[in-house]
Amino acid sequence: MISRPFTICHLVLSLNVGGTEHLVCEMCRDLSRDYRVVICCLDDLGVWGKELRREGFVVFPLYRMPGVDFSVVFQLVAFFKRYQVDLVHAHQYSPFFYGALTRLLYPKARLLFLEHGRHWPEVKKRVKNLFNRLVLQPLTHEIVAVSREIKERLVQYEGLSREKIKVIYNGIKDIPKLSESDKERLRSKWSFSKDDFVVVTVGRLDPIKNLPMFLKSLVVARSKNSTIRGFIIGDGPERLTLESLARSLRLQNDVIFAGFRQDSVELIQIADCFALSSFSEGTSLALLEAMAAGLPCVVTDVGGNPEIVVDGKSGFVVPSGDVLKMAAAFSLLAERPDLAQRMGQFSRQLFETKFTFERMMQQYRALYSKLLGESAAYVRYSRLCESQRA
Repeated sequence: MISRPFTICHLVLSLNVGGTEHLVCEMCRDLSRDYRVVICCLDDLGVWGKELRREGFVVFPLYRMPGVDFSVVFQLVAFFKRYQVDLVHAHQYSPFFYGALTRLLYPKARLLFLEHGRHWPEVKKRVKNLFNRLVLQPLTHEIVAVSREIKERLVQYEGLSREKIKVIYNGIKDIPKLSESDKERLRSKWSFSKDDFVVVTVGRLDPIKNLPMFLKSLVVARSKNSTIRGFIIGDGPERLTLESLARSLRLQNDVIFAGFRQDSVELIQIADCFALSSFSEGTSLALLEAMAAGLPCVVTDVGGNPEIVVDGKSGFVVPSGDVLKMAAAFSLLAERPDLAQRMGQFSRQLFETKFTFERMMQQYRALYSKLLGESAAYVRYSRLCESQRA
């Protein structure tokens, strides 16, 4: 007889503001309907970790030391025993590393490793690859990548077996739609006229996003069409450098830096086109939000981007670093509003069929059920417990 719901532990670096972190928070909220969900952060809680605590979740920080901190393994063992953890969902490599080693002392828990994205550039390390393949992989029950490209990089740079890795694309909840009057109001608030063709990009201002390419592409595109303007939503270590570059390119009046915005899903809807100039991506949540908003998307041919954007139908996929081709895509969309509209509609259709949050969670729930040996009776039981708690 089942005496308690299964306990799922999401093991993360931290829950500071970011795409991966946002996804983890939404997954935890959704899964708490059927499971007892706890979260363990290798480093600090982060802004969203504190928020989840206020919502009643157990969120425990370990404050690991620099380098390989084996004390983390013993802390995890104690944490897993205290909360009777049945399954560990490790997000990214470091949580995977510690989660796998913890199974040597706490073998009861199943382990699912989810890779969201990769550092760039990467270097192949033979000893690490052997360790991953011979030690960590046998301790792991399921490995998931958020794109086929990320899967291949796990094989190449981590030495993991290709046949062991599944691909589950990220998904997002549908975004609240703005009315046309609200769009006009927001465009005016941010100093965009109705005749401007606004190209928006969203994300952390980090070198991996290659935003100098975005700015230089705007310069080239504006030399042919002065209505094209840029809108950068996000903050990060590169902000001052990028603002300086914008001034040197004489874009200071034609590119708006909005900083980090909680209302970014509303602000992207006042744009006419979405762009990603990144050196590397997994499955960008900002890109999925742009598709949900019905925007044509211009992205670099890296990571999961070409698996998400259908070149020539929902937008354009251009070579990484190719300023002229990105600029040409901006110019064409600005000159052809009919084309931009058709591509935006196709983007929305792709989102609805392939990249919803519900579709993604169905796939993870199926994996959980497989790993835990769940029965339909258990699911009904856990939902009854949830309704009684409510």
